[in-house]
Amino acid sequence: MSQATSDNQCLATPPSTAADNCRKRALSTTSLPSRSEPKSIIEIHISNETNTSCSTKRANLEKCSDETSGNMDSQEQQQQEQPQIKQNNAIELSIEDQQLDDNYRNSCAIFLQHLPCFKLQESSNTVTSIPKCRECRRRHTSVSTPSNNNSNNDIYCRFYEFRRLQYNAAGELSVAGFPNPYQEPTSDDYSIWQPDGKTAPTAGYMDIQVCRYILLHAGDQFCYLWRQEAEALKLHENPDGTIAWKKAVQGIREICDVCDTTLFNYHWTCSKCGFGVCIDCFKDRKEGLHLKRRVDATTQRGHDEYQWLLCTDDDKQQQHSLSELMLTQIIAGDALNVLGRLLHEVRMLWQVPQVCGCLLSKQQVKDEQLTQLIQEMIKESQLMQQTSASSLATAQTLQQQERLEQLHAKKLEFARQHGIDYVPGRVWTKERLGKDPITSAFDNFKHINFLRKGLAGLRRFLPPRAMTLAHSTQLAPGVPHEWLCDGKLLRLTDPMHPDNRVLYQEVWKCGQPVMISEVARSLNLDLWHPQAFCRDFGDKPNDLINCLNGNLVPNQPMRHFWEGFQCMHKRLLDANGKPMLLKLKDWPPGDDFAEILPTRFADLMHGLPMPEYTLRTGNLNIASCLPKMFVPPDLGPKMYNAYGSALHPDKGTTNLHLDISDAVNIMVYVGIPTDEDSKPQLAATQRAIALGGCDYITRARCQSPDVLPGALWHIFPARDADKIRDLLNRVTLEKGFRLEPDHDPIHDQNWYLDDKLRARLFKEYGVEGYPIVQCLGDAVFIPAGAPHQVQNLHNCIKVAEDFVSPENITHCYHLTHEFRRLSHSHTNHEDKLQIKNIIYHAIKDCCTILTRALDERIDQEMAKVQAEL
Repeated sequence: MSQATSDNQCLATPPSTAADNCRKRALSTTSLPSRSEPKSIIEIHISNETNTSCSTKRANLEKCSDETSGNMDSQEQQQQEQPQIKQNNAIELSIEDQQLDDNYRNSCAIFLQHLPCFKLQESSNTVTSIPKCRECRRRHTSVSTPSNNNSNNDIYCRFYEFRRLQYNAAGELSVAGFPNPYQEPTSDDYSIWQPDGKTAPTAGYMDIQVCRYILLHAGDQFCYLWRQEAEALKLHENPDGTIAWKKAVQGIREICDVCDTTLFNYHWTCSKCGFGVCIDCFKDRKEGLHLKRRVDATTQRGHDEYQWLLCTDDDKQQQHSLSELMLTQIIAGDALNVLGRLLHEVRMLWQVPQVCGCLLSKQQVKDEQLTQLIQEMIKESQLMQQTSASSLATAQTLQQQERLEQLHAKKLEFARQHGIDYVPGRVWTKERLGKDPITSAFDNFKHINFLRKGLAGLRRFLPPRAMTLAHSTQLAPGVPHEWLCDGKLLRLTDPMHPDNRVLYQEVWKCGQPVMISEVARSLNLDLWHPQAFCRDFGDKPNDLINCLNGNLVPNQPMRHFWEGFQCMHKRLLDANGKPMLLKLKDWPPGDDFAEILPTRFADLMHGLPMPEYTLRTGNLNIASCLPKMFVPPDLGPKMYNAYGSALHPDKGTTNLHLDISDAVNIMVYVGIPTDEDSKPQLAATQRAIALGGCDYITRARCQSPDVLPGALWHIFPARDADKIRDLLNRVTLEKGFRLEPDHDPIHDQNWYLDDKLRARLFKEYGVEGYPIVQCLGDAVFIPAGAPHQVQNLHNCIKVAEDFVSPENITHCYHLTHEFRRLSHSHTNHEDKLQIKNIIYHAIKDCCTILTRALDERIDQEMAKVQAEL
């Protein structure tokens, strides 16, 4: 149910010793004062349950332990029959751990389990009756295998810092229950989850407008998440009613044992083996729903008909009963309820539209003075806010901005004195005068039902935005740009312009891709040349893939790949003696980019366009709000290195797929082999661009002698993913194949939509994508959930960075639920983004910042009043 920092490790493989060491930390014995009276249904339910006698709960748990003591004794006897193996595999405790264990043994006090189960068992001189978790029991069953000696310590215990234990006078160890979520947490535990006046926000600097913008797009999704957590209390079946608290542990990501989704807060745990299941899987089991997956003999062993792991408390391995599982929460106390109420209050005060539909969203501010004060703060924040907090802004631009701020400050003061509704901004038109962009964000869509029901609540699909150059120039004068794809694709031509964000957000919030050109001016292109990679990494082996047939070419020195970029005669040949169309598979691997390529990593971070979104610390990249104690999501960078050939228009370099997060993909190198005639290749490139459906402006740009096209993209709106799925399933059946229940035609990445399939998609479903030609220095922004495919027209080196924007948060949330239905072997099955945790902490940071800003402003106004007196 848990996973260490390395996301590459699966449940069957124990985590590393380093990860195990980072989990150990001192336990605090201080506790918070008694909590106030409950104010919600959730709190009332928990309050009634927590009044139950602790001794009764302990007795129930000890009874469960006694029932399994017979099996434990038989296992201990078998272990004693192998004394030599026991001696060779004995675990020696550290001096600190041994001293702590002796103190607990001598004092007979209740303590939180500070060692893995197998270490506790071996540290006790007497026969103990506590159940081992399934991870420690796996070690126990494999202890007789010599090959496992090196991995004995590399194990994650599911009861570590979770179960309460106690030694009696005879030195026997027993289970004393589990921590209470309202009595055990300390102030440090609450600071992780609850907004307060002392803890600094994780995301760093975010001004008032940024916080309001994030609350506008992510607030409704948090409200749905809050209601889903409340549903867990209604689903709970255990008559004991115990709600345990599982403390968030540094470097550990708790995941569901059934669907591998990150456990956010409420989940169910087996008190005997540590098995854990999320709300969705528990609900599916209760409603009799099966996850439709293919099941072979290997995966079925140790699972029941619902593919739940069997309990390992005894040798019989019985099924887990819903009525015996223990409801567990991760968030300390009632911090979730506190934040949920605070969110609606903050959005109401700060005039952020709410479309969640709950009762709290219907409240209104009755204090007119407070409303006026907040309106002044909003206008001042608009005045002070640089439209783009870009680190690439020039000194001249900043100086112009300062002069504008001085001018608008005088106008704002005049407006206050004469009661004029004046809102500072870049452009003054009759339509925009007095308009707050956050408050009026959905003014254009009030007559459209843009909320569509999905697997996880409502998904926000704003209609596509088609704009003309005349209209966009009024919105952001001075920003060099053009419109492609009939006014639906924005192409910004100056990546350093500080006002790019105005136009970017206009189309990005509608789920449309964006292209920014001339990014190469901010990069050192010598670092990204094939010769540089061949020089630095030519002797390193790596796997290659032949794009013509999808076959793997394993363990080849990368020199063979990089030399083929500029020389056809140096390319590897297939079985027929023809040069292969290769791409480099998964290099650099995983999250090792910064470690393997530190210089290139620094160059990329310096040159990323829209840094407020794309940088790891960007204030509109809400993944930056995740506290450092959580396992960071793998957001890249990633490299995509492949040969290109427009001579094969039906073969894609990257087949149709979609990503759970937003991404920016930058073309850092485009090349053509120099040892052959390039005219056929160039002619085929122009045919592929025309066949790809590109518009006149794009085709004219690609015919310029100064521009070398690199890759042809087709990006489809996220709202049309189900239609594309339906078409591909129909084509699969037409070809005589069957549909697998646990697979998905988009997620499997087995399809490339050629011109015939794209024409059929438009004719039968009305779905039309965005054909984009990416040239050297172009950065393509792909929204989360948008299906897309790529065909390299020439040899390309691309580098991509993922991010989580507030505009597409509903798609990320929906895709997390979509991925959990894939097979366990699928690359996209596991939830590595932790979108629920990201949403929670983004909302927490925004509410904290806005609440503090209002408190500070009220203190300033009170000080002025007192000074006047």
